[in-house]
Amino acid sequence: MTISELVKSIIYKILGIQKLNGTPNDNRLTFISDDDAIWIDKIRCNKVWYYGDGNELLNYYTNQEAYGWVSNPIYNRNMRNFFWGISSTETDIKRIHSGIPKAIIDTITNIVGKPAIKCMDARLDRILEVNDFTYRVCQTSRPMALVECDGCWKINFDKSLSDVPLLEYFGAEDWEPIEHSNILVGIIFKSYYKDQKDQKYVLNETRRLDPSGCAIEYNLYRLGRKDDITEVPLETIPELSGLKNLMINGVRKLFAVPIKYYYNPLKPLRGKSIYDGKIDFFDMLDEVWSQASQTNRVSTPVEYYDVTLCERTKDGTPILPNKYNRQYTLKDTPTDGNGNPIEQGIITTQPDLNFDKYSMLASEILGNILTGILSPSTLGIDVAKKDNADAQREKEKQSIFTRNNIIDRETKQIHDLLNMALMIQDYMDTGYIVEKDYDITITYDEFANPSFETELETLGPAWSQGQISTDQYVRLLWGDKLSDEELLKEKQYLEENKQSDNLDMESLLNGAGTSDKQGLPEEGQPQAAFTETEE
Repeated sequence: MTISELVKSIIYKILGIQKLNGTPNDNRLTFISDDDAIWIDKIRCNKVWYYGDGNELLNYYTNQEAYGWVSNPIYNRNMRNFFWGISSTETDIKRIHSGIPKAIIDTITNIVGKPAIKCMDARLDRILEVNDFTYRVCQTSRPMALVECDGCWKINFDKSLSDVPLLEYFGAEDWEPIEHSNILVGIIFKSYYKDQKDQKYVLNETRRLDPSGCAIEYNLYRLGRKDDITEVPLETIPELSGLKNLMINGVRKLFAVPIKYYYNPLKPLRGKSIYDGKIDFFDMLDEVWSQASQTNRVSTPVEYYDVTLCERTKDGTPILPNKYNRQYTLKDTPTDGNGNPIEQGIITTQPDLNFDKYSMLASEILGNILTGILSPSTLGIDVAKKDNADAQREKEKQSIFTRNNIIDRETKQIHDLLNMALMIQDYMDTGYIVEKDYDITITYDEFANPSFETELETLGPAWSQGQISTDQYVRLLWGDKLSDEELLKEKQYLEENKQSDNLDMESLLNGAGTSDKQGLPEEGQPQAAFTETEE
């Protein structure tokens, strides 16, 4: 039994929940000896592909070839035949990594953008500043949750470290959810330690819902071999000796928020990586580029030198020219009957190889990789010669779908996290905690939408002619850029100016109809005709 299984069984027992044995996917486990090992391997594999480093990939697959696939040999037999898996057992291969996996995540992170967070409670600004929160969302939680499958933010409230709540992010390997009836009832956070004798330990911080609030408990385990797990006192690691179990009464919250963007049908309690179903294509793309590199090397011109033209060493050995990436071959020059050379000088040859097939195949593989994730144009790939604004926005549709899904999920998760952070701030300041909504607003910049000037030119005439209402005009023009209060002021400003313009126009028309015609011809009087004359 693993540590997580042990803790889960204890929590289920405390909550009076009977855990079911077996799953609806029992048939899937027929040829799987360790499902947890597969799950961990997938997370680690995804992270290695995200690093964008060919050396890290080679190291990972070399390690897996040595002993990694052994735990589930039948399940992993396809991955053993991957390009990186096979090439890891050979030496004289130049491997090319495309870097596309990292580019995809970095591009998605950039187009989603930095969340703009507003709240009437000024204490939130201090929390965001101390935790450098928006930066960490863009550089840590969002990309890593997309890569690994999920993650979790935990709220710490140690006054010895800070006078505001500290937000700590845990990757997919370092937290585990405990749910009952689709409700999150507990979370296990794992932190690892090592003593001076290289003995490894894991600290489990378990947060679970209690009838009166949230229970926080700490357990330290010494790690031995696979199933050799022994609980030891917290004092075993000196820096952990001050940890005490805690009960937060009054609010049934775990004061932690899981970060998940996609549903995982194989593990409903966890999230799904955006790389799922794409690793095969990543590997194939690298194989194509590596083959293209090898073909380019083979096609290098070969120069045959007459040995009589080469300099020689003291012992008479010919010295070949030493230049980068060029192949030189010595040849014996045949002579005629008089001893004169038949061929003289340097002969250069170069094979005619087909490079086009590699670029065409790479382009097709890249299209499969981006399907359902990003539009090629978002990555800067020119898929059409049309470059007008409408065509560009049309090409960005898939990117917009992905962006909207991430924003929809992330907005709620960040709101819940920061709302609980303010609750914990109350707890740290007063010792009491009350569940409430702090009215936090989270917005994102627009992406691939018409510019403000274009929107103004389109919507302005429609509003001035009464084709759309002021409310609709302001909503379409400003979107989420303004707060509710700012939107209300904008509507009032437009309505007041519209009434003022109407009054000015009415005054002008009334002035034109008075008895004082100011030079205008009276009715029935001939009007003067104006003609052009020469000076």
